Amino acid sequence: MTKRTGSFFKSLQKEFAQLVDEHELKEAKVRVTAKPLTPEDAIGSTKRKDYVILKGKERLLQAELMGCRGQAFTSALGDFNGTLEDVLALPLENDYQRAVYIATLNAAAYYTGKVKNTVHCRNEGPELCARQAADYFREHYGQPHILMVGYQPALAEALNQVFQLTVLDLDPANIGRTINGVLIHDGGAANLDKHLAACDVIFATGSIMCNDTADPLTESGKPLVVFGTTGSGAAALLGIGRFCPESTEAVSKK
Repeated sequence: MTKRTGSFFKSLQKEFAQLVDEHELKEAKVRVTAKPLTPEDAIGSTKRKDYVILKGKERLLQAELMGCRGQAFTSALGDFNGTLEDVLALPLENDYQRAVYIATLNAAAYYTGKVKNTVHCRNEGPELCARQAADYFREHYGQPHILMVGYQPALAEALNQVFQLTVLDLDPANIGRTINGVLIHDGGAANLDKHLAACDVIFATGSIMCNDTADPLTESGKPLVVFGTTGSGAAALLGIGRFCPESTEAVSKK
């Protein structure tokens, strides 16, 4: 098993390795392929054109494992071919390795029945998702102060109309701007503690797993909910909340 100093990956590696052993997948000569999807392949034709994937700054890396698919948002691109044992041995030293690991984990979690719907929604899906977000937080958290980590325009706009919302992002093109009524703050480590202290619940993109920024959030003591397909497998294995109502089944098309 690979070594990480962060508690998030340390816990995740333990659970993933155990899952592989339980289902005897490590020795099964499973072939894993991860490849970047184009925006059209990933989310189809959407009404809004301000999603980060449409701006070309991130891509969905897709892993296929025994006919099942798992995905991960990342700025790193590249293909990977190997066994599940090879994936478990990745050193997780950069975004690409972490994205391959996370996407493969998602496919394995789907294959073993740990999670459903690990493929990104398409076309009208992102808008339908945003319409359900406020009800989700009312039902589970009442009237919370939400800290969104990773700007997602449709979700942010919907939540900002109902709740106290603080949005953090790492993209310099977004930081300091007010977009559709939502002010976007710098999500760098120097500013994170004060925002974590002030919030009631964290609503974070699954990309925190690929860019290795999950530890402060999982160790904050605040409830954490991840959105999107990237965090699907980790959420299931580690008991983290997940909001992704429009994601789809993960069986590959023949």
